[in-house]
Amino acid sequence: MISAKKVKYSNLGNFRFAQLKGKYLLTTDTGEWIFLEKAEFEKFLEGKLKKNTFLYQQLVAAGFIKTKKNEVAQYASRYLKLNSSLAQGPSLFIFVLTLQCNHRCLYCQVTPEKKGAKGFDMSREIAKKSVDLAFRTPSPYVGIEFQGGEPLLNWPVLEYIVKYAKASNKTAKKELKISLVTNLTLMDEKKLAFLLKEDVSLSCSLDGPDYVHNKNRIYLDSKGGSYAPMLKGLKKVQQAIAKKKQKSKEAFVDNLNAVLTTTRFSLAHPQEIVDEYLAKGFDNIFIRPLSPFGLQRKTIDIIGYSAEEFIEFYEKALDYILQLNLKGTLFVERTAALALKKILNNSDASYYEMRSPCGAGIGQMAFDYDGSVYTCDEGRMAQRMGHDNFKLGNVHEDKYQDMVDNEVTRTMCLGSALDNQAGCSDCVYRPYCGICPLANFIEHGTIFPQILNTDKHKINKALFEYLFEKISDEKYRTVFESWLL
Repeated sequence: MISAKKVKYSNLGNFRFAQLKGKYLLTTDTGEWIFLEKAEFEKFLEGKLKKNTFLYQQLVAAGFIKTKKNEVAQYASRYLKLNSSLAQGPSLFIFVLTLQCNHRCLYCQVTPEKKGAKGFDMSREIAKKSVDLAFRTPSPYVGIEFQGGEPLLNWPVLEYIVKYAKASNKTAKKELKISLVTNLTLMDEKKLAFLLKEDVSLSCSLDGPDYVHNKNRIYLDSKGGSYAPMLKGLKKVQQAIAKKKQKSKEAFVDNLNAVLTTTRFSLAHPQEIVDEYLAKGFDNIFIRPLSPFGLQRKTIDIIGYSAEEFIEFYEKALDYILQLNLKGTLFVERTAALALKKILNNSDASYYEMRSPCGAGIGQMAFDYDGSVYTCDEGRMAQRMGHDNFKLGNVHEDKYQDMVDNEVTRTMCLGSALDNQAGCSDCVYRPYCGICPLANFIEHGTIFPQILNTDKHKINKALFEYLFEKISDEKYRTVFESWLL
């Protein structure tokens, strides 16, 4: 490396850098990035690049070199594009319809109650007040997501919320999206017809072939395992969507996705899990590591693994997925796609785990079954574990403005802003990354842990290193760009 005395600091814009596979990766706060060879990097620092070269013009255009032509307004515009959701207000509203569930998944992020348990369902009164509060957001977007327990166990209130939200939106005129997270085992023809008619998106869990899925997801209604009844519900949904597509004169998006939660039982089967998704008609997979909430804290010795083990599994799965794409099968890994939207498109993915600050209180709110309001879904999960630190108020007593502008929300912003975390502020991947202060609190007892020692940091760093290494190869970059179309 050259001597600091030779660096022409007055010529340099604001950027971060790191060595990656023999080259230097440089990034800016606006998400611009470039790879430089060692000799190019040194000339850049010394101010010795010739102004008539393409490289010099690239560096100027991206803001790595300061000139009179670099306009603050242009820089600010790029920053706002990359972080547009930060200026909108809450847009995702979690509705916890019930804590009842007919499963006991080993990694469940909440502490559920048995099917039939009394006193754990959201009432219509609370539902109405929650919808009214959600529509107070200044955001042009309102996303309502039904969570549980199993939300279908409180069907009358789910149905009521869908109808009331749509009626409310006739006046509010927001871009309204409603989604349901369900295990599919309680889906019948009547419920499904209503959900498809109202364009409610569906998300389920598919952890791989039956020998993985059944180990992770314990089904209480039968000793036969959860995979078969889930598959029955999945086929029912897919067939109904196919019929709707045939009848629809307009283009119809099926709005059915599945999520993979990785456990120790998954680690040996990256290819088989991807193949399972393909076999069940999915063109994407959302690979997620364990989170520190709910039952997982009690089952960690059974299903847990190190960050390094997850990274190895994830990279093997991505390698296989990329090979499928190169052979002509379009198949997307959604965690990578969300990161790539920021890296390749310089645009906000609206994904709260890749935001700084995160979405707690300023991007999302969670309405619990009893009317309590939390910063996010993780906030209400923490409450079930005995930590009520993340409560914003109650729908019966508190106003919207008092909940979004209070000490809890402000603390979450401080705790999730990467510039406030040692090791994050100067990281080359800072423009694309994010942290969860609630996960940090549960795992480390503070929202300001030593980030570099956390599993989340190790996993995120590995993800970005993998993506940037692959982007350097034109054939992989072409695949990545196809994921963003």
